[in-house]
Amino acid sequence: MIWAIVAVGFLIPVAAGLFTRLQPMIIGFVWPALVGLAAAFYVFVIAGHAGGSTGTLAVPFFAVPSLAGGVPGGLLGWILQRRRLGEPEDL
Repeated sequence: MIWAIVAVGFLIPVAAGLFTRLQPMIIGFVWPALVGLAAAFYVFVIAGHAGGSTGTLAVPFFAVPSLAGGVPGGLLGWILQRRRLGEPEDL
């Protein structure tokens, strides 16, 4: 499960770099925030808790491996986007 989240976090910015004009580096940082918000929404709204207990601090845990994939994925997506658009190599 963890490796799947890392892989998705890596592939989302790469796909954005290849197929859109969105900035992959920004998507690489925004994706973990979306994963964390979705996990919190699921735990607190959809799943609910018996007896009025609240969720734990482990909820945003799923955003951490997504960030681990999102940052290098954003960098790779940015490089691929620059090469695809034919911009000069001044890295």
